[in-house]
Amino acid sequence: MTERLPSTSDPLPEGETAGCDTSDILLVHRIFRWGFREMPRLVRAVAPGDRARTETVADSVDLVLLGLHVHHEAEDLLLFDRVEARRPACAGTVDLMRDQHRRVAELLGRAEPLSVDWRNSADAPSAERLIAALDEIGTVLGVHLHDEEHDVIPVAAEEFSQREWDALGEHGRESIPKEGLPIQLGLMMDAVPAAERVDWSRSHLPVPIRLLWAILLKRRYTAWQRGLFPEGMPALV
Repeated sequence: MTERLPSTSDPLPEGETAGCDTSDILLVHRIFRWGFREMPRLVRAVAPGDRARTETVADSVDLVLLGLHVHHEAEDLLLFDRVEARRPACAGTVDLMRDQHRRVAELLGRAEPLSVDWRNSADAPSAERLIAALDEIGTVLGVHLHDEEHDVIPVAAEEFSQREWDALGEHGRESIPKEGLPIQLGLMMDAVPAAERVDWSRSHLPVPIRLLWAILLKRRYTAWQRGLFPEGMPALV
């Protein structure tokens, strides 16, 4: 974290105050660390020629890849410029974040067609190429997430209003296909330690979303879990 220097642009919106709860991004990062650990294992475990299982796993690989793309897009649009404007001493850190995002984007651009190739062929060579790409994303992403959590998120917690911060999550929810929303919400909840989930849902989810989760979305998320991890889903925490 860098020392505070006077901001020269991008003042807070009128009526809003600096200081926000950024803890939700740590849950999102936890999901990505889990995803790029587990997806390569799932791909590796699929028997060559098993097209049904290939389709199931490829769907989830694609969802994780899309989720990372959308998450980084929100940060590019709504986080980095504002951090730099309000904390000019962070300019070098923000440049590093942008460079890391560009590298991850390159790797995503490589992995996405490899997932298509594997889905279409269901063969071992395509699987190995996809596994290598996912592993590389996981390695590069691990460094990036550490740097961002250490050097950027604490600054945002001090400089952003809560509405400004919440806009990042709203971008993600609006950009994920509807069929992915039960999985997105379920993974967020599973990223919270079990003893804290009830309190977390009450403080972070509006009543209509909690009701929808109980009535419909939880059932869809459970079906996804069981289809992807028949022997039990590995914990996120």
